[in-house]
Amino acid sequence: MKRLLVTVAVVLLAGLGQAQIPKDGRCIWYGPGPQNPDKDPGMLLNNAYTGQGIVLDDALAVARMDEHCDILMKELREEFGEKVPMCCNAGNIADMTKQFSMLDPFLGKCPACKTNIKMSFCYFTCHPRHSNFLIPTKMYHYKDVEGKHQEAVWEVDFHVTDYYTNTTFDSCKNVYMSELNRPAMTVLCGNEGYNCDPYKLFTYFGNNSLAPFAITYKWGNTTTLAHDAETGKTRMMTPFLKSTTPCNSNDTSMHCLCSDCRDSCTAYPDIPPHHELPMVGSVDVITFTLIIIYCILAIAIIIAACVCWSGNDGGCCCDCTCSCSQVISAGMEKGIRKAFTSFATVVAKHPFLFLVLGACLIITLSIGVAFLKVTTDPVELWASPTSKTRQHKDYFDSHFSPFYRTTQIIITPKGYEWENVTVKDSLGIERQYLFGPALNATFVQRVMKLQTEILALKGDLNGQPVNLTEVCEKPMAPQYDHCLIQSVMNYWQNDPEKLNKSVEQGDYSNKMVECISNPTNIADPYCLGSYGGPVLPYTALGGYLKEGEVLSLEPRYTESTALIITILISNHLEKDLLGPAMAWEKRFIDFMKEVTADEEWMVDMDIAFNAERGIEDELKRESQNDVSTIFISYLIMFAYITLSLGNVSSECNRLLIESKIFLALGGVTLVLLSIGASLGFYGYVGVPATLFVIEVIPFLVLAVGVDNIFILVQTWQREPRKEGESVEEHVGRVVGKVAPSMLLSTTAEALCFFLGGLSDMPAVYAFALYAGLALVIDFLLQMTCFVALLTLDAHRVEDNRWDVLCCIKGSKSSKQMKESTICYDIFDHFYAPLILSDIMRVLICLVFTGVTCAALASAPHIEIGLDQSLSMPEDSFVLKYFKYINDYLSVGPPVYFVIKEGYNFTDWDEQNLVCEVYGCNDDSLLQQVFLSSLMPDDTYIASGAMSWLGTYFSWLSDNVAANGYTFACCRLDADGNFINSSLGFDFNAKETCLKVDDFVDGRPKPELFMKHLGDFLSDNPHGTSCSSAGHPAYGQAVKIVTDNSTGKEMVGATYYMAYHKILKTSDDFISAMDWAYHLTDDMTAYLRSQSKYSSDIEVFPYSIFYVYYEQYLTMWQDTGISLGISIGSVFAVTLLLTFDLTSSLVILATISMITADMMGFMYWWNISLNAVSLVNLVMAIGISVEFCSHVTHAFATSVKPTRLERAHEALATMGSSVLSGITLTKIGGIFVLGFAQSQIFRVFYFRMYLGMVLFGASHGLMFLPVLLSLCGPPVNQVLLKQKRRKDEVTALEMQLKETQKQNIALQRQLNAQMSVNSSQQQEARVSNVTIQHIYHHQSCTPQQPVYPVLPQSQPQPEAHKPQIQQEKEAATSHNTSDPSAPKMDDLPPTFEELSQTGVINRGYQP
Repeated sequence: MKRLLVTVAVVLLAGLGQAQIPKDGRCIWYGPGPQNPDKDPGMLLNNAYTGQGIVLDDALAVARMDEHCDILMKELREEFGEKVPMCCNAGNIADMTKQFSMLDPFLGKCPACKTNIKMSFCYFTCHPRHSNFLIPTKMYHYKDVEGKHQEAVWEVDFHVTDYYTNTTFDSCKNVYMSELNRPAMTVLCGNEGYNCDPYKLFTYFGNNSLAPFAITYKWGNTTTLAHDAETGKTRMMTPFLKSTTPCNSNDTSMHCLCSDCRDSCTAYPDIPPHHELPMVGSVDVITFTLIIIYCILAIAIIIAACVCWSGNDGGCCCDCTCSCSQVISAGMEKGIRKAFTSFATVVAKHPFLFLVLGACLIITLSIGVAFLKVTTDPVELWASPTSKTRQHKDYFDSHFSPFYRTTQIIITPKGYEWENVTVKDSLGIERQYLFGPALNATFVQRVMKLQTEILALKGDLNGQPVNLTEVCEKPMAPQYDHCLIQSVMNYWQNDPEKLNKSVEQGDYSNKMVECISNPTNIADPYCLGSYGGPVLPYTALGGYLKEGEVLSLEPRYTESTALIITILISNHLEKDLLGPAMAWEKRFIDFMKEVTADEEWMVDMDIAFNAERGIEDELKRESQNDVSTIFISYLIMFAYITLSLGNVSSECNRLLIESKIFLALGGVTLVLLSIGASLGFYGYVGVPATLFVIEVIPFLVLAVGVDNIFILVQTWQREPRKEGESVEEHVGRVVGKVAPSMLLSTTAEALCFFLGGLSDMPAVYAFALYAGLALVIDFLLQMTCFVALLTLDAHRVEDNRWDVLCCIKGSKSSKQMKESTICYDIFDHFYAPLILSDIMRVLICLVFTGVTCAALASAPHIEIGLDQSLSMPEDSFVLKYFKYINDYLSVGPPVYFVIKEGYNFTDWDEQNLVCEVYGCNDDSLLQQVFLSSLMPDDTYIASGAMSWLGTYFSWLSDNVAANGYTFACCRLDADGNFINSSLGFDFNAKETCLKVDDFVDGRPKPELFMKHLGDFLSDNPHGTSCSSAGHPAYGQAVKIVTDNSTGKEMVGATYYMAYHKILKTSDDFISAMDWAYHLTDDMTAYLRSQSKYSSDIEVFPYSIFYVYYEQYLTMWQDTGISLGISIGSVFAVTLLLTFDLTSSLVILATISMITADMMGFMYWWNISLNAVSLVNLVMAIGISVEFCSHVTHAFATSVKPTRLERAHEALATMGSSVLSGITLTKIGGIFVLGFAQSQIFRVFYFRMYLGMVLFGASHGLMFLPVLLSLCGPPVNQVLLKQKRRKDEVTALEMQLKETQKQNIALQRQLNAQMSVNSSQQQEARVSNVTIQHIYHHQSCTPQQPVYPVLPQSQPQPEAHKPQIQQEKEAATSHNTSDPSAPKMDDLPPTFEELSQTGVINRGYQP
């Protein structure tokens, strides 16, 4: 509607045509007059003058008019020729151009806007007939130097059309000040700030502290009568009307870029689509697919159970031939058993020797712990040295100063109400503002008191006091020695007296509103902070944004519910220089803890605070607090191992004999020593350890080591000693029996972890290397030192000595020692039959398959990242600070767009590819940043980038045209030296740095570009002037280097700073970084394709959090690779050591299901995916090997007739050891972790460890036996035949022993008969011959009989020996070392052998 009215007005005024400024006009002034008594010195009135314009003949003045008022000069030359009359002289023009120089920093980027605004002042000041739209309303009478009475115009009315006012404002309303992250109009409108509109803008132009006299704008679209105070007459006024230039003009000299003119915006950046799963109805496609798969599997399981499960299940086959893989598998099994049996026997025979050798190895390696470096630096922990964010951080820190250290306090009021406040604006109109509780005057005074005490704090560094001023950032030094503090109290320059006075005088609300609206205001009220710069309200106020809002162009700052105090501390690349800063921060934290505990302070406020060292201090405190929790956890596991490893005797006097306390402690000690040895080895090598190594690896190695201990000891307990077998041989035989399974699991686990070292994530890399080596060392110690301890313990038990107190000897057992444990009996008699029943097998298959499908459906929804609050103790002050950041802050961390060294900034075309002033490309780098900031919800960029380039141009050209060298930004003394002073007027200055001819379109010529860049970067504002001085904002943003080839100075690395929007979640941080890199990749490609000189230039983004979050950009990829390598290595090792493809596939499937279930478990229990959880997932695979490999190996080596029986046997023998070893050991220790103070312990250790054990045990002891009973590998025919032969030999040995007993009994009977009745001796001899004949046919004569031997004159016929018997003879023909040992041909024939000869062996027949 407004535009329509303006259009109508223009049509009505069209009849005025060129008569809009009538020909009969005159001047109302000419030349500067006296000082305005109402203004500061230097503010001059204009002398009254009612004549016609006077020809301007001052060349410099004409040049200035041509530069700033070219439209007016063109119009007057068309009317008057070269001799143009004007109502201004050179003095008026100099004052006007000085005023224009103040506009350039705000509007210089948009020439259309600047030209439109300047046009009214040019016509206002100099037009020869300006009386048509200007009329004096108040005159000032004074005496000149000669004492004559003179008049000067004191106040004036300026009649102007709505059209000009609105179109001018429209061309300027979007001009953006990147330094302040706000539109320029919010500054040029003075106190109105974000309430600025066309009329308030011009009203402020006419009435502000910088205007030399009062100008009242009168808006109208028709002529009107007005009283002339100069003449005392009434005359007709014609409103000023001139056509304006739109900001999107096609005229390149007037065109404004998109950042300053929305109508110039062409294409917004392409936002990459969010990667979301396609939906099928209300579920995603993965879930839908898995539902279908599960239904198919469930039907297949049920059908198979009904049809196939009761049939042939792959049991033994007497006539089956041995496959090649079975032969190799059995050969490897036999070879490993034989090797470990021999080795263990040697160890058992020399236990002390191997204990000493093991101790020497451990001590040698453990000494390396002295050289161990523990990484606590989060950057070293999370970021690989080769990662791009790490390289970019190193580049940024080495070329610019490191990111500053932040000390921040967020304060919210308690008990203060919202209030409506009335404030008069610049037009005298009362405006209502809603003040939030945080802006209550009393509350602000209380916070001022707190801030004053904080600023006065002194740290203690080695007995020396450290003041804040010694360590804080001082951007305006050396002119200002005040710290950079962003707080609303700095609107009163951090002075409590000024604030109290403002409250007492009743102008508190006015000043608060005006300073919030325009923090750069240098008039009344003065709003700049004590450090000499502005206090930006979005950094000092909080809580004014509603949920989901982002910082907009019209924020409701007055509705703030929190005050924010931010103190910036200087940072250093050399950590040794941070001592003073750390000392002051420590005193600050201590003080704030005292404040938050003081009821007097906290009665009306709530405080959250943090310093840079706060997080690190809390992490250290957390680690110390959880030491006791970890200790109790391990103590419980040790206690369980100690008590459960031995047999429970029914005889009380045997309890301390049959216990295994010493052995258990020895085994656990070896586990811990293996960890120490691993630490020491890498201490020598120089691989730094991490907290993961110290906190996680003991859990892992203890799990694996204890499981092996239980398997070894319980097998030793279940395997009876054979007759004539020594303790050493018994131990060797037991070790040989379990060694293949232990070697398989340890090798698979170690390789799994060593291959995890391929990861470039430091935390995963270090964990993998330390864990792999610790497992290897632990296995070696178990095969040596623990076997030695087991042997010594066996001798102790045999000698009936007490455990631990070996000097005490107990009594012999009256009962035979039980060969099985309670756990074994439960598994054998109750659990295994239950689990392997048909109905349970069906249910287990359905349940476990369903859980895995559900886990796979949930896994893609796992949140990626690490909530920073989880890393803090629950009672940490930092937790509250994190919460307040999310609740009250409105702007996120800064982001720097860095252009690496090598770009040619002196060339205009190269400048156009980067800059954002007029003449730059519409798609320049800075324009791309700004366009991204227009879509903060998608790009996470909330502001445009601060550009030193455009500011440098403004600084160089300041007052050059006016030759105002005394007050110019860049000024030289008589010797041509740059004057770096903070004075508004420096009378040592003799000329400006550059002349008018040195510029082309507002830019210095290429050869002059570098001449004063260093001066710009070191210059501070001159009082209230020269706001474009570069030191505060850009002192660190540009590095000047020397070109080695030319020896000339050139621009090196440089950055442009913007802000992210407020980032609250891990997803926000990840997405913000992802977009920033997406943007800079486009920038790099753009520069390389467009630049004439820099085809290899690189642009990259940097923010302080990038280095921590880069890992999450590829977290799924890294997770897949790490888990794939780990699972693949387990499969490969299993296959290579067993040559059993079926067993390897069963283990692969089971471990994959455990891993999938763990990931689903993470989603169900809100565990995010990050480096910590990835380490735990890799560890879960390693522990899963323990749950699966032993049971599977026992099944594969069993020769029971059916799969069901083999599964039963494997579950009873190894399943019981797995339950008592790894499962029950860990459960007690894990539950203790649930009481840790550290949230990260409770989430990533308690929850995930619990998941590992529960899923591992349930799959290993429930699903795996069922799976093996259904599709496990068939019986190994080689092992079956070996077992049968062994059983046959054993049976024949037993038969031989029985026959020998019978012979001995018979001999005794014969001797008795012979002594009683010698006449019966012959009969006895005949019987003996019969027995001898039978005995000869049995081929069982291991020793000479004790009864008389019959003469051998006639050889006895020898029955034909079958092939099997011949094989036995051949196999045993070489065994002559032990004459007492039975040979194969000494043994009685088997039933099959005798059947082939027609002889029936019926044993002894009395």
